[in-house]
Amino acid sequence: MNSYRTSSYVSDIELSENTEDDKDDNLYENEGNSNITIDEVTSYLFIKSNSVLSAVLNICASTFGAGCLNYPHFVDKVGIINSLIIYIFVSICLYYSFDLLRSFAVDSEYYSFSVMTERVLGKKWLMVYALSSSIFYLSGIMGYMNVCYSIFRTLWSDVKDYRRYIFGLIYLFITYIIEIFLCLYTRITTRVHLFSIIVIIAFSVFVVIIVIGGIKECKTEKFEKERYFNPFDDNSTANKIFFEFIYTSIMYIYGFSYHSTFPTFLGNVSTIATTSKKVNLISFGTICSAYMIISFFGYLYEDEVPDQLFLGDMNNSNDFLDIFLRVVAFIFLFTLIPHRYITIRDGYKCIIGKQKFTNIKDLVMIVICLFIANAMVFIDKEVVIEENKNFNFFSVFTNIFGGLLGVIIAFLLPAISYGAINGKTKPKAIIGYIISILFLVVGLLSVGYSINNKINGE
Repeated sequence: MNSYRTSSYVSDIELSENTEDDKDDNLYENEGNSNITIDEVTSYLFIKSNSVLSAVLNICASTFGAGCLNYPHFVDKVGIINSLIIYIFVSICLYYSFDLLRSFAVDSEYYSFSVMTERVLGKKWLMVYALSSSIFYLSGIMGYMNVCYSIFRTLWSDVKDYRRYIFGLIYLFITYIIEIFLCLYTRITTRVHLFSIIVIIAFSVFVVIIVIGGIKECKTEKFEKERYFNPFDDNSTANKIFFEFIYTSIMYIYGFSYHSTFPTFLGNVSTIATTSKKVNLISFGTICSAYMIISFFGYLYEDEVPDQLFLGDMNNSNDFLDIFLRVVAFIFLFTLIPHRYITIRDGYKCIIGKQKFTNIKDLVMIVICLFIANAMVFIDKEVVIEENKNFNFFSVFTNIFGGLLGVIIAFLLPAISYGAINGKTKPKAIIGYIISILFLVVGLLSVGYSINNKINGE
């Protein structure tokens, strides 16, 4: 880090007021930062944990999830061209925010989003961020567990008496133990790319099936004139159409919600000072391309586009493709659980502090968090859904995160961080603030729209 950036950073966020002890306690070196030793470097399938390829795989895996399988529905709902315009605009803004975040991480050598939040905004904001991100990522983990439970529940779907609860509890106990082990294994982030490889392979299977299915099922009705700009029914008002556009843009942002782990995976690369732009460009380009392919071919995949491809309805069909998709979906989502837990750990580790944080405390937190997640899944699948089959327990957290917290993490914090180290009056920082304000307004409108739909049962 050159002298100009160092002095600018100290001036803007007053690092000089912190003692060395306090700095060491809070600004811990992530297990996977650019200063990792040779002994800490791991290799899977000839891919080293400190390589550019490993970082790209980790970043892509931290993004790919069930959310992008909703994208074909947005294409069908707001129109082919409309959705494309929204997607391109959101993508440009997101790439800009990632570039701000990348610049800050490399210049400050803070390879933890939690540490960045604390150093720029203070301890109170760290608590807010850690709590909010933990709630979101834990709800995401619950969502993955929920689908995995649904997949296995097809094995005893005909059982209607008390035995269904026993089978469910046995399944959850076994997977609970496995989840604890996997989350402990990813405590050292140089091991994460093993899980990333599995996630990417499973995700690629989905993409291939969607492309083949989309080409095979393509119909001319999908390209009728009104489907480009005006696929709305006659009862749709201008107000409703506007809010559909708002909600779609926020859900696209939600699909790119990997800001929390982005600095961590950048820090794993031994040559990050010279290759950070390359890592950012390749990973973002790969994600954008994959999402566009899924959106377009997923739109063609079925006559009536479902809210979510594949995962929306886990039936007990014996068709080979359905069984194969269920197996791939289970591997994909179950592997994402330890991958997503990295963000939760990053939050409470920074709050506890490096000196006070121990493996035992980490184990206790893992046991508690995963127990809560499994308990909520059991309640949702065996109690709530039996009473109200139209109620989606986990969508509440998704809507709030995507609408407000997602915007803060995706745009506002990167802009503030970049301004802190480079100066708030720099053109790049000012543009970042303008984008942040724009999407904060959009986010607030989206939250209001989501809450209104929930109240009205839509």
